[in-house]
Amino acid sequence: MSDIDIVKLKNGLRIATDEFKSVETVSIGVFVETGSRNEEISNNGISHFLEHMAFKGTKKRTAKKIAEEFENIGGRINAYTSKERTVYYAKVLKNDAEFAMEFLSDIIQNSTFTKSELEKERGVILQEIAMTNDTPDDIIFDYFQETAFPNQSLGRSILGPSKNIKSFKRSDFTNYIDKQYNFSNIAITAAGNINSDNLTNWSKKYFNNLNSNKIDNCSEPVYKGGSYFKQKDLEQVNLVFGFNGVSYLDKDYYTAQIAAMILGGGMSSRLFQEVRENLGLAYSIYSFNSSYKDCGLFSIYAATSNDKVEKLIDASKKEIEKISKSIKDEELLRAKTQFKAGILMQKESTSSRMQKLGNEILSRNKILTDKEIIKKLELIQKKDVIEVINKIISSKTTFAAIGNIEKIQNNVSF
Repeated sequence: MSDIDIVKLKNGLRIATDEFKSVETVSIGVFVETGSRNEEISNNGISHFLEHMAFKGTKKRTAKKIAEEFENIGGRINAYTSKERTVYYAKVLKNDAEFAMEFLSDIIQNSTFTKSELEKERGVILQEIAMTNDTPDDIIFDYFQETAFPNQSLGRSILGPSKNIKSFKRSDFTNYIDKQYNFSNIAITAAGNINSDNLTNWSKKYFNNLNSNKIDNCSEPVYKGGSYFKQKDLEQVNLVFGFNGVSYLDKDYYTAQIAAMILGGGMSSRLFQEVRENLGLAYSIYSFNSSYKDCGLFSIYAATSNDKVEKLIDASKKEIEKISKSIKDEELLRAKTQFKAGILMQKESTSSRMQKLGNEILSRNKILTDKEIIKKLELIQKKDVIEVINKIISSKTTFAAIGNIEKIQNNVSF
């Protein structure tokens, strides 16, 4: 990816285009820097609910028309909500790019939140919450996050509690949009067969019904750590444990990513080879580094039968201790190669390239090129990874488990 400029309009809206003519498609994303972390206890879940409601009718389109119009052109449209952002995105043929921009602007700026659609979608989200609660390898991450950051917005669920979902009314959504959907915290990005000038002009033409209010900063997170256990009659114990990590702005961000890959980032990783291949203790085990604007979590997930959970925890602890002392040359090289391959493979997807632009703008207000990222990776040495691992594991452990937890509830220690 060559250097890509960020165009900033007078109203504060930021725009970036990754233009390449060798494809017939265009992917467009509208990235809003607001998510569950921007919510209070009383409206926890509204960011995600609002994302759903964007597809349920505008001043000019019914919910049915929204569904039909995009499928009529063979396009794809969707959205997602995370802790720190809400993203609406579409992929269309190149000749339908302006239509996609108008469509996205309409559902974001002109949703009507009719009572009938609100009630129907309320039921859908309550079912989504119930489904998540019934899925241990989903809900365990919510328990883990809440234990790491208790009584804080960063520790709360993206879906929110059922009682909030049941109580939201139209004014809650319009007030939230007025407060959080502002030109200054939105980026519009596109990748594929699209002209940069067109994207800028369409952004000016269609995105003109937002506020310019100052957005309140999120409260500073305080990592606490600790343990959470939930007894449930399951065949397996699902568990996540981890430590205070690094933000995506931290100088050690890429080093932490490499550390997570060496420890549990693939079939050749230490955890996979020892816990699954050598000891046969789990079908799935992996480590990952979750980063936010000012903090992060370095975590390990696994699931195993009740009689093997203690052995799995002990084996995992031993691998963490080993990696904190030594790393092999071939391990570091393999992790770097995996990372580089991921970067280069994403270049073949307009959707991935569009996502990269939006994430970069909201994360650091500039766009790192692939070459810049790869250069950062190449500079990482074994001692850097060991130093970062030791820094991370020196923090208090966070541990969460769901299942038949009698054997481990009083015996887990790090």
